[in-house]
Amino acid sequence: MLKLCVVGNPNELDHFMNDFKSQPQYDVNQESKEYDICNQEELRVMANVDFKPKVRKSMTVKLQTKEGKELEISLLDGIVVQLDDSVTYVSGRVFDIFA
Repeated sequence: MLKLCVVGNPNELDHFMNDFKSQPQYDVNQESKEYDICNQEELRVMANVDFKPKVRKSMTVKLQTKEGKELEISLLDGIVVQLDDSVTYVSGRVFDIFA
């Protein structure tokens, strides 16, 4: 378990904590929430965080060169986002079975 302390603007901090709690791989239990006595514009949140690994899925990206050769890249936790008609963002973790 990790203990997390986050300090900042109350509005931004609430959005951050809500987003963080929505991540399925983390179990977030808020321990305390307090305002700075001198500065009401600053909020401090203490939370306990447990990492719960999700089922990891593998993904294979295939690229083809102009010469017709094919390159395969295996990724864990792959994400593909189509940014526009000509740009696709691909992200993931590369693993080496021989490492």
